[in-house]
Amino acid sequence: MGNFTEPKDYRVLFLDMNSFFASVEQQVQPTLRGEPIGVAPFIGSSGCIIAASKEAKAMGVKIGRIGEMKKLCPRLKVVESRPALYMIYHKEIKKVIESFTPYFEPLSIDEFCIHLDRNEQNFNTAVRLGQRLKEAIKERVGDSLTCSVGIGPSYFLAKMAGERKKPDGLTAVRLSELKEFYSGLKLTDITGINYRMEAKLNFLNIKSPLEFFNSSLPDLRGKLGHPGRLWYFRLRGYEVDDFEVKNKTIGHSHVLPPEYRSIKGAMEILEKLIFKAGYRLRQEGYWASGVSVSISFYDKPGFHTSRKFEKFCDNITFLRNTKELLKGCYWGKQPSYVGVASFGLSRAMGEQISLLKEERKQREISKAMDLINDEFGPETIYPASMSNSACGAAPDRIPFGRPRKEIVF
Repeated sequence: MGNFTEPKDYRVLFLDMNSFFASVEQQVQPTLRGEPIGVAPFIGSSGCIIAASKEAKAMGVKIGRIGEMKKLCPRLKVVESRPALYMIYHKEIKKVIESFTPYFEPLSIDEFCIHLDRNEQNFNTAVRLGQRLKEAIKERVGDSLTCSVGIGPSYFLAKMAGERKKPDGLTAVRLSELKEFYSGLKLTDITGINYRMEAKLNFLNIKSPLEFFNSSLPDLRGKLGHPGRLWYFRLRGYEVDDFEVKNKTIGHSHVLPPEYRSIKGAMEILEKLIFKAGYRLRQEGYWASGVSVSISFYDKPGFHTSRKFEKFCDNITFLRNTKELLKGCYWGKQPSYVGVASFGLSRAMGEQISLLKEERKQREISKAMDLINDEFGPETIYPASMSNSACGAAPDRIPFGRPRKEIVF
């Protein structure tokens, strides 16, 4: 069993907002309520649906090309995504959860993991908490917003339980009911099992979740190696997954529109990408010790390099380090793509004090800008060098930077 803690019922409550982006749009646009709608960064026929309303999903609409989805659902209404709006609603939902418990963490813009304390680790109390959260979100945030709640002995099983009744469901799974729970599922219903993993398990003569669950520890370890050992305990409700986000890099890239295909234009976009990546770096509590930069050109081979630096988390140092790397770039006349990333990430354990006054100043400036933009919206305040037209370029496409916490094989 290693160092895994013995499982116990009702330890984790998993809350997943249903069709979140689409539901927010229906909340702020009452005429869209009850209608099949899709949310897309670009609303032309070649654009891609990234979220669908409950009504649209019932008609077969899913992530995919707008043109293809409209063939499935001719009534589909497509609205342009508004990341800043979804972030506002995320924060309001977070406030609701905070009013019930301090023991939670957002896993993404629409998912939350709540760790139940000892007094809450029983069926009646856990279920009542789930019901109250669902009611409070509707009452305090929006009556078009529903969520699915799963309760289980671990994050894995609570998430699995939450997936069973969508939308607007509440499911609790107990350790004594696991055989019954798995008997009603397909392998791809298991969190972390994709079609490739399903094919591998089938090849190993594991055809169903129940067969997977009934496999012995030596058998799974022999077939899958160390991951097999983890799966043995994971399926039985042990908390085996380290949910610390294992970011290797934090960065952004952008294909340059025609008006930015020059050295000046590329640098303007690159600075905006650094501004966005620096914000994520601080929001997720990281310091970086390296920078990589990539530039492609239409008229010559591309440029890519990386290098380690002293630890940083502020925008000015990030930009200065990037410019240092670009001293080795022989620019072509038509840059087509730019990308920048921070790497060598480590968690910020409290405030790291710098002996250099200028470094402290830059960190405080970056933090102050973050607070203003969090309060009033992205790019309310930004560096003067971004004041031309670069602020309208490289728009946010992903509304919440923090990655989902997935099981790693």
